[in-house]
Amino acid sequence: MIKVLLGIIQGATEFLPISSSGHLALFSKLYDIDPNISLFSFLHLATLLAILIFVRKELVEILKGLIAFEKNYYSLLVKLIISTLPAALFGILFNSSIENSFNSLKLISFFFLLTSSALFISDNLGKNKDFFSMTYIDAFIIGLFQMLAIFPGISRSGFTLFGALLIGMERGKALKYSFLMSIPVIFGAGILESNHLRFDAITIVSGITAFIVGLFSLYILKKVTLIKKLKIFGYYCLVIAVIGFFMGGLNV
Repeated sequence: MIKVLLGIIQGATEFLPISSSGHLALFSKLYDIDPNISLFSFLHLATLLAILIFVRKELVEILKGLIAFEKNYYSLLVKLIISTLPAALFGILFNSSIENSFNSLKLISFFFLLTSSALFISDNLGKNKDFFSMTYIDAFIIGLFQMLAIFPGISRSGFTLFGALLIGMERGKALKYSFLMSIPVIFGAGILESNHLRFDAITIVSGITAFIVGLFSLYILKKVTLIKKLKIFGYYCLVIAVIGFFMGGLNV
């Protein structure tokens, strides 16, 4: 049942800007479970299916544009690649350091504070840029935020959304771009680590649970982003950071 509960946590926290990896790491510490990177990666793959459903219209539009050899869509594809590269390279080069960070409650709590700060600021950001008016430099800047979000406690959705709003993207477009650029990173990380996982019925159920809860969470995030209430999750991350620091202090 622990795996199913992890699936619920993953689905609820992967898309809401509160860091799924941070919650999974804290939960593992709370119940004295060794962080199972392979299981976490499999659960990320499960929630990737939810992303594909959420951005299906954009994916079809991009595919049609590429088939029609429209320049704007090839330019957008390059931007998505640029946004993906920092996290991909960082993950490959510093994989051991990333895994070690899952074992430090104080470090995870500090990262939750960073997420909280970004969310408070995000409600005051965003202009009218779309996928085509953003520059390659803009794409790289957003990619740097996704790179930082590899660490537990830093929300990938929260940080990439913050980066997209920071460079002036319209709020709805910023949200969709955030998840479009996440597809290759989540897929690559999931395949890289989950091949070490032993699959059983409970593992499969945990993946299905993560997918269903994740899809529901995506639409909650869309609503909250558009009405500029991301600070709600900022307060939540602040509380989790305080709890994490307290738990870390008890373990000294």
